[in-house]
Amino acid sequence: MLLYPKDLKEKLEFTRVIDYIREECLSSMGSRYFDDLEIQTRLPVIEQLILETDEYKKAIERGEHLPISNFESITEDVSFLRKEGYVLEIDSIRRIYHIVSIGLELVKYFQEPEKVKFNPLMSGIVGGIIIDRALTTEIDRVLDEEGEVRPDASPELLRISKLIKSRERELDKVFNSELELYKNKGFLVDNAESLRNGRRVLTVAAEHKRKVAGIIHDESSTGKTIYIEPEKVIVLNQEVYNLYAERRHEIYKILRALCGFIRPYGDALLVIQGILVKIDTVRAKARFAYRINACRPYLQEKPVFGFKTAYNPVLLLRNEATGAPVVPFDLELHGNNRILVLSGPNAGGKSVAMKSVGLLQLMIQAGMLVPVNENSRFGIFSKIFVDIGDQQSLEDDLSTYSSHLRNMKVTSEGADRDSLVLIDEFGSGTDPRIGGAIAEAILNDLNHKKAFGVITTHYSNLKYYAFKAQGLVNGSMEFDKQHLMPTFRLQVGKPGSSFAYEIAQKTGLDARIIKYAQHRTGKNEKAIDDMLISLMSEKKEYEDKLASLLEKQDRIDRLISSYEQMSADLEIRRKKIKLEAKEKAAIGTLHEQKEMQKVLKEIRQSKDEEKALQAAIALTSIGEIISMDKKSAEVQIGIINMKVPLIDLVAVKEPIEIRKKSVVTHLAAADRVETRIDIREYTKSDALNMLQSFLDRALINNAHELRIIHGVGTGVMKNEVKKMLRQYKDVKEVWHPEPEQNLILGLKANTSCCLMLRKHRNS
Repeated sequence: MLLYPKDLKEKLEFTRVIDYIREECLSSMGSRYFDDLEIQTRLPVIEQLILETDEYKKAIERGEHLPISNFESITEDVSFLRKEGYVLEIDSIRRIYHIVSIGLELVKYFQEPEKVKFNPLMSGIVGGIIIDRALTTEIDRVLDEEGEVRPDASPELLRISKLIKSRERELDKVFNSELELYKNKGFLVDNAESLRNGRRVLTVAAEHKRKVAGIIHDESSTGKTIYIEPEKVIVLNQEVYNLYAERRHEIYKILRALCGFIRPYGDALLVIQGILVKIDTVRAKARFAYRINACRPYLQEKPVFGFKTAYNPVLLLRNEATGAPVVPFDLELHGNNRILVLSGPNAGGKSVAMKSVGLLQLMIQAGMLVPVNENSRFGIFSKIFVDIGDQQSLEDDLSTYSSHLRNMKVTSEGADRDSLVLIDEFGSGTDPRIGGAIAEAILNDLNHKKAFGVITTHYSNLKYYAFKAQGLVNGSMEFDKQHLMPTFRLQVGKPGSSFAYEIAQKTGLDARIIKYAQHRTGKNEKAIDDMLISLMSEKKEYEDKLASLLEKQDRIDRLISSYEQMSADLEIRRKKIKLEAKEKAAIGTLHEQKEMQKVLKEIRQSKDEEKALQAAIALTSIGEIISMDKKSAEVQIGIINMKVPLIDLVAVKEPIEIRKKSVVTHLAAADRVETRIDIREYTKSDALNMLQSFLDRALINNAHELRIIHGVGTGVMKNEVKKMLRQYKDVKEVWHPEPEQNLILGLKANTSCCLMLRKHRNS
């Protein structure tokens, strides 16, 4: 990320935002994270940072409190701990224990499914904390809740602790006895006792020091008080002193053993610390976002301006104490517009609006939530150039205007379509005509390089250039002409006047001076300014109407597209229903064909005549005798000829009706004979199976004329149909209908064939 100049963050007051966030940090490490906060340019990284902050902010809004508190760095402690045999100070162990304790609390917190559901990102971060229970168990065994070594941390320490208590009770008894004795004798000063060199001593008046047996440890600065350890407590004091020395030695041994136990966990401890720092930084950003009512806007890869109801967070917090309102602004550049030329009166808010754009852009690319409407859109810039304020340099012997030109040189050389350029009072600092001309040339260059930017100016030539050039748009800070006061509202689409004479008149400047100035500038300047404002108003109105028409056209296009899609979907659905119906019919036909073929197979292959006869009877109930001899007869049952013993034949009461041309079968009962089949759009195999079933059913039911619709195509299906028809001896004639007849039927020419079936014998 290129930021120019090097103090850009200070100029846009981004450093002030960082200061506010630092105040929310729980650790010095979290605070240091923001010292060199990186401005990101990769959209996935920015989105991840913003999503984490947004999730934590929502937890704050719900009243959730993640169990994290102040903690200190253990980096140096772990570094020392890595050295074999090194014993940490008890404060260092306390710091380690505190970090481990916070880690355990966070792990426990996210064991609740509800917490994970609402905080998946934080739960994922905490999931990296892995703590061996043996570590916390051992630390708990040695240290108590206050972080002190427990008296029973070892048997030896317990013994020493008990002896100390016993000797201290005895010491208290003897010392108090001596204190009372010498106090009654009047040898002591007002403060009867004190502590010197770790020993309890009597405060004896100097004139009585030889009357008190014991060791002199000290005397007051005036020499009037002597601090004496009574003789009777010297031995007890020494014994207690020695016991405390033993205690310190034993504690050292215990801590040394504890450090040896902790040492292998060094890397894991640093991981826990890193996770706590991560949560600390997210928490700090979320608390700051909650304070300024910031939110997560829409993000996109390409640069764009789409700010809605945007606030400057620094101004918002400054006005918080006074209660002064902060006026939000909208900055949405549509179409090919990329650069806003912002004009208007001094102190009207131009510079604040421009700096706000830069500040919000830095915040979003640093992974922060921003105080805007949630429907705002932010793009990503890879370079930001700023020229704000008086940059006169004594070291480089540069004037204000020279410093501006140097900045413009760097900007024009480095700017591209991924750059954001912010320039305040563009062209000022030198002769207005020359400064305005150079500013226009630079603006033209930036426009050709497709850079984005916000430029503030008073120059009419820059307003006019923005009016006529593609890619630029005028804007102004609204001014209340009636009260001659700025409203601080940003208006995109028309330039603003400086209202210099009106403001001068309001301040009380002599009318003669104002009149003279107006005379010197002439009417043309004011007329041009007014005309430009009028033209821009008309242009804005035209652009608004055009945008409305384009929006309506877009809506119509979407409706047409939607209608076409719906029509296509309906056609597909219709064809699908048709195919499903054909498939269902084909499946039914195939099923019947298989059943019939099964029965025929049983009849033809069965050696059991009784079984065959029963199968034949199951197939049909009435037949016709074709020929007969003494023992048997050849009987035609439907399309089947078979020999049946004479004894098994039974004469029917009524003769077969000749005109029906068929025997009665249960397969055809109550069914209408289909005389037309459409085998288009089927595979060759499925089509032939359907055709075979169709012909068999037609023959069984003595159909007279059939029609087969097979389509044109390559002629393959036509040949296959002919080939199958040749296999049926009952097909008397096959022909293709005339084209006129096909048209009447609604069929394409030569897409079907017709066939005449032979009449059965004796029919």
